[in-house]
Amino acid sequence: MNFTYPIFLWGLSALAIPIIVHLFNFRKAKKVSFSNVRFLETIQKKSASNLNLRHLLILLCRLLFIAFLVLTFAQPFIPGKENGLQNRQVSIYLDNSHSLSNLTINDISGFHELLGVAQNIVTLYPQETQFSLTTNDFQPGSGISRSQTKTQEKLSETEYSTLSRTGQEIFNKLLATNPSETKDIFLLTDFQQSTIGSLEAFTDSINQYHIVRAVIPEQRNIYVDTVFLINPFLVPNQKNAIRVQIRNQGSAISDLQVKFHINDRQSATTSIDLDANASQKVTFELTGSLNAINKCLISFEDFPVAFDNDYYFTLNQAAKINIVEISDKPNSPISKVYRNNDLFHFSSYPSYNISYPTLEQADLVVINALSNIEHGLRAQIEKQLSQGKSVLFIPKGGAANSYQFAGLTITKDSVTTKTPLAIPDLKNPFFKQMFENLSSDTQTPDVSLIYHWNGMEVKLLKTKTGQAYLSHLFQKGNLYVMAGPLTKAYTNLHQHALFVPVMQRIAEMSGTNNQALAFNVDKTNITLTIDSLANDQLYKLKKEDTELIPSQRITANELVLDMPKYLLTPGYYDLMLGDQLITTIAFNHSKKESDLTVWPTKEIQARFSGIKHLNIYEPDDAASFSKIMKEKYHQRELWKYTLILSLIFLFAESVLLRFL
Repeated sequence: MNFTYPIFLWGLSALAIPIIVHLFNFRKAKKVSFSNVRFLETIQKKSASNLNLRHLLILLCRLLFIAFLVLTFAQPFIPGKENGLQNRQVSIYLDNSHSLSNLTINDISGFHELLGVAQNIVTLYPQETQFSLTTNDFQPGSGISRSQTKTQEKLSETEYSTLSRTGQEIFNKLLATNPSETKDIFLLTDFQQSTIGSLEAFTDSINQYHIVRAVIPEQRNIYVDTVFLINPFLVPNQKNAIRVQIRNQGSAISDLQVKFHINDRQSATTSIDLDANASQKVTFELTGSLNAINKCLISFEDFPVAFDNDYYFTLNQAAKINIVEISDKPNSPISKVYRNNDLFHFSSYPSYNISYPTLEQADLVVINALSNIEHGLRAQIEKQLSQGKSVLFIPKGGAANSYQFAGLTITKDSVTTKTPLAIPDLKNPFFKQMFENLSSDTQTPDVSLIYHWNGMEVKLLKTKTGQAYLSHLFQKGNLYVMAGPLTKAYTNLHQHALFVPVMQRIAEMSGTNNQALAFNVDKTNITLTIDSLANDQLYKLKKEDTELIPSQRITANELVLDMPKYLLTPGYYDLMLGDQLITTIAFNHSKKESDLTVWPTKEIQARFSGIKHLNIYEPDDAASFSKIMKEKYHQRELWKYTLILSLIFLFAESVLLRFL
């Protein structure tokens, strides 16, 4: 037992006072005369014995009263097992992401379990302690130090956040508050693998860390992994379908009802069985007439993690892609690909009769087999690229030794031989969903490499020796260059099954309607391609009664919006320019948040090996955590008990004086 104020123990010397009073009775004796005292002798002895016992009991009560009163002022306590909870600066990170909506062993959500822990942490410290509370929102003022009362008020207002944070973001935020002071840091989270990231390089030998994890017995969730159109462009009067991949994290489930809604009406439903930790694809046909902009929803019922049961996305009808070919050869292979397709508006002009107004409106310009590029056409090509549009250049076999435009020099080779193309790399995003698979036995076309160039490029088609035949060069727009003409003398590519899908993909990637079906709410910025941009007006996002005006900039024909992440919620937002609806954007929770897999305790200890003072707790509930912390760090104060005992003995003395 220790004492907070041991100097008060000198007060125990006051115990001598009642002892002195007891030993030296200063009352004068009174003499009384009796004629015969023989009959009083027995009574006198008995009274003296009772009197001595009474005096001893009173003396004992007085001694104990004084002793416990002195101990009360000295404030005795039993010290904790370890030193801690003594810093006057405390930082608390409370993970309020939706992954903690899963149930703990107490059948309450992990978030509310950790919220109770956070409220108890505040009560473990003295009144003068300052607390900074950080959640996933990272809202302005989240790192401000507050008193116990203000912190409790802030905790009572904390709700789920649509955002998740990496471990590095969390530590940067916590350590930015009062960086010069030593503090206790509490991390209340589930340590989700998909969001926490790598922390092996993090070190700290100054601050005291306490990690508190909610005990969640089963990590189970069902969520939408991907949604895409079978045909990437939604064209009127053409069949199309939506393919949805649904992932199951947890035990097997049967008869899951998956519903597909278009414009607030249920369009289709299906029932699927999901194996444990497996995924399944579901296809919904798009039937009936659709609007230019369509709000779509995939939904199902899954408990207890229900935040990602709805997946929002939009389907916008594709505007025609304007393609202009400049070629002196009529009915070229290029025209056969684009002319009879409802997605494309195709025009072809000879080099001596170019319609430059039409050329300026083109999304894709094809320069096909020209002997040379005149100055006016070269200027228009460079203008197209500067506006973020696309150009496909195909040389002529018997043309000049070189072509020059857009800072690129394309040089003719002196010796050429036909060589087969290599199998396309399906991992390249250009070929995404173009082919199911290509085996090594697939026969590829033969090509002649007539020209070569230098520059930063992605080789879309190359020979088996690795030489580029069709490349995407990095310009402000999209510049595609082919190493030889599309004639029988140089290649049979234009007669191969590979030709049409490659040409269509080049055209599709040139279109302005390449908006993603959906975005995540934690996306930093989004880029939208819009036909006509207004430089002198602000675009705004509108959802019901909420309006947001994000930071925005215009690059060529692209609108870049810097998203206010902590203000976004899942659902549909209309992009407005004044009162005009430009498009609709859908937002969903991040798929990373839906993956509930957490790091085991041993892995956390390994990843935090650079932290000198680290404690990890997995309490059953908030009350048990508080008890653990008090037993470990808190001194057990005894002054209340000594005060009660001193009052008890004071009362006992009064009783003895009155009744004994």
